[in-house]
Amino acid sequence: MIKCCIFDLDGTLLNTLDTITYYVNVTLKNHNIEPITLDECKSFVGSGARNLIRRALASRGISDESLTDAYLGEYKSYYDSDPYYLTEPYPKIYELLDALKARGIRLAVLSNKQQTATSLAVEHFFGDRFDAVLGDGGDMPLKPEPDSAFYIMQKLGVTPSECAYIGDSDVDALTGINAGASLNISVLWGFRTEEELTRAGGRLFAASAKQIFNIIFKEKEL
Repeated sequence: MIKCCIFDLDGTLLNTLDTITYYVNVTLKNHNIEPITLDECKSFVGSGARNLIRRALASRGISDESLTDAYLGEYKSYYDSDPYYLTEPYPKIYELLDALKARGIRLAVLSNKQQTATSLAVEHFFGDRFDAVLGDGGDMPLKPEPDSAFYIMQKLGVTPSECAYIGDSDVDALTGINAGASLNISVLWGFRTEEELTRAGGRLFAASAKQIFNIIFKEKEL
């Protein structure tokens, strides 16, 4: 029986692609580096801010790790100053979360985004709907390592067999597998294709928020 749903944030609950691209490009512009496109950004995200900046720089022929460190700080500062800019929830996400809570399901967010931006965005868009919110605080390995998922499960008093993990990326598919989640649901509206998700081990797919509910409860209507 599912007692807890752990959601990824970017690409799953919130469409942040424009936001991320904007702040990466503000950072790059400061150093006269060619901006990245939305499609490029979509392929760079999912493994934390450091890897995002590293991949953006590498795409422009820059591999200096000292620059990655410097520009990462700038990017985080810009992002944390207004983490809601250009961001919006995906369709019917509010209805899904409220329906899950009405069934007594505990809700959590687990993101590789920096902790400040994660917490601010969740509070701004979702209020107190979530029982646990965990971003990258620098003290645990990033997804797809399962440490942070296990931490949330322990905090909420549930086991992997009682959890559904929901995300949009190959990183998320692997996280659900590594954490032993009873249900590992990949959404199809985010930053990766169904083919990419399948290669990463994804087997349950949802094309709408309603389908997430239906998979969990094996019902036809939200």
